[in-house]
Amino acid sequence: MSSILTIIPLQSARLEAPCISAEIISVIEEVKSEGKKSLIFYSRRGNARAWICADCGHYEKCPHCDIAFAYHTTPEKCLICHHCSQIAPFPIICPHCHGNKVNPVWVGIQQIEDRLSKLVSTNTKILRIDSDTKEKSGVLYNTIKTSDIIITTQIGGSIVHPDIGAVIWLSFELNLSIPSYHIEEDIYHEISYYKKQGLPLYIQTYTPDHPLLREIMDGNTRSFLSYLSRERIEFRYPPFAELATIRIHDEQKKKVEDIMSKLINKISIIKLPSTFLAFDTNIWEKYGGEWQQKIVLKDKSLSYVLRDLEVEIVRNRSVTLEWS
Repeated sequence: MSSILTIIPLQSARLEAPCISAEIISVIEEVKSEGKKSLIFYSRRGNARAWICADCGHYEKCPHCDIAFAYHTTPEKCLICHHCSQIAPFPIICPHCHGNKVNPVWVGIQQIEDRLSKLVSTNTKILRIDSDTKEKSGVLYNTIKTSDIIITTQIGGSIVHPDIGAVIWLSFELNLSIPSYHIEEDIYHEISYYKKQGLPLYIQTYTPDHPLLREIMDGNTRSFLSYLSRERIEFRYPPFAELATIRIHDEQKKKVEDIMSKLINKISIIKLPSTFLAFDTNIWEKYGGEWQQKIVLKDKSLSYVLRDLEVEIVRNRSVTLEWS
């Protein structure tokens, strides 16, 4: 089976609401009239705030990490890399096209659900699947069965149902702005998966000529891997280097600060000049009632550093290691 992939340039599209074009509403209604469901991806999740130029779709990347800057408002408007803590000023005009439609993106999936409910026919049932969804897989499958629209944040995952009639990505750039070095790989595999199902695919974007979109359209996996490898080598990401994220978490903020300080001091002493070390004691996150901070390390090999940190990592319930 072969699918039809339609690119919808947002610069020229008539928007009924943020990220919702008139063409997408028509697609949803047509799919519903055929007794099918629309699967919509909208990856605005957690604190992944971003800014995007509405004229050209440009978004700023960290020069050290090649991931999207996150948009922060306190203590002042700025862009911050969540890997290495590089700070950049919030641009008044786009550095790429010099346009002035530079917009922070923070419309969440719940707002998208609310806008959709007002734009589609009144008897349309919408199911939202995100981090707040608590249903078990069996229950969720039955809920999908009775829904007309499934809207989800799940990048890199696959939702399967025989009645899905169209798959829609509301904002290609917003997917790319998630601060993760493997986000392009996740997007490529996700779209390729649905292409293989022979489903009609719709991608809304401000950058219809983006190299990743060209690779997806061509469907040349070898070419995509070559494109991906060049970036991984340049910025020292797996599999061409090792990446470790040490997360410090506890209900007591002071305890996190103390552990963080001790780890940074020890790593600074034992690391090699080639080892990339990044942290920011001013960036705080809170999940499940625990304060969190992280330390990021990159090098050809990190075993020598992590071996010396074995006691601090293994014996401390407030320290978690992600190593790849």
